[in-house]
Amino acid sequence: MNKNQRKFGIYVFLSTLSRSLIEVYIPVILYKSGYDLKEIVLYYLMINIASVIMTYPFIYLSKKIDNKVLLVIGIISFLLIQIYLNFIVHSFLYLMGIAVLYAVYRRGYWISRRYYNLVVIKKEKISTTYSIISIINQIGALVSTYVGALLLDFVNTNILTIIAMSLFIISSIPIFTLKVNKDKEKDNEKLELIKTIKKMPKTNIYHFGAYELVGTIKFLLPLFLYIHINNTYQTIGVVTAFSEAALLLFAYLFGKKLDKTKNSYLGLSIILFAIITILRINSFGVILLVISFAEGLIRKMYELSICNQFFMYSKNFEYNNYNLVYEMTQNVFRMVLAFIFYIGFLDIRLMIYITLMFILSAVFFKFKQNEVRKE
Repeated sequence: MNKNQRKFGIYVFLSTLSRSLIEVYIPVILYKSGYDLKEIVLYYLMINIASVIMTYPFIYLSKKIDNKVLLVIGIISFLLIQIYLNFIVHSFLYLMGIAVLYAVYRRGYWISRRYYNLVVIKKEKISTTYSIISIINQIGALVSTYVGALLLDFVNTNILTIIAMSLFIISSIPIFTLKVNKDKEKDNEKLELIKTIKKMPKTNIYHFGAYELVGTIKFLLPLFLYIHINNTYQTIGVVTAFSEAALLLFAYLFGKKLDKTKNSYLGLSIILFAIITILRINSFGVILLVISFAEGLIRKMYELSICNQFFMYSKNFEYNNYNLVYEMTQNVFRMVLAFIFYIGFLDIRLMIYITLMFILSAVFFKFKQNEVRKE
């Protein structure tokens, strides 16, 4: 890894450490505070509606000024969310407020993080470099998820939010020291969402959206564990930790294999992910922990396979337009799915099955690495 990649790795570790302390538990915190499942689905729907609305102006801001501005916006929003969680009231306005704040934080954090992902990862060793960064990310999540659970069960939200806020601020320091050489020719290109979409195969766009629905399952699973397995934060923390711990070395070795073979294993990883997730939500006790460990491994295989394709294909486009299409795609997919849930599917297991159906349908579409349509 070069100097920029090491700095980016430190940022990923510290920011993941701070986010994972509490982010995964927000739906459960709302549920314990009196919000029912329909209201929590509404919260998720509002996050994604707000994210769709904010994506274009946020990427425009990053292009015209700097991605570091987005990072600052993300930090401020993250801090406000932590404060907000200490003063929960049961009202629609509160729910909308925290949803909008979460969308602002997510746009600021992920748009800037994905941009720096694109610019610091070398073309010739994409999977190896990304897998190292991914391992760093997992270690951060592994360490903090269970710590967050212990603090929520035995201490209080106030202490947890102070720790999370402090770590998130510290995590941003390495990003401000990154040296990025901008491509002036590409950087002068206009933001053109529709034109960029037309240049991409629709099968590729579908793969981007389907993969990001893994995030929907990660949103639903803590609630499922809390309601159907055991109503403690520690249960969620232990199961999540087993998933995150799944063969960290495997991520590195599999990444190196992808660089050598250029075979994404994308279709196989999608099928295996669907199977293992179904097993996960129908297991209990020790078997649940074993399945969770296997799920983490297979999810990592899926992540590395799609990200290999994502980074390779990005070389055909200007960063901001490519990022714009990806961000819009993921939020539209999640928004549509959340709306489907809200209007009539309010059983968590059923919601996970429906999400898996959308993800699994991607196996019928080939990711077209070399295809870029002319205007």
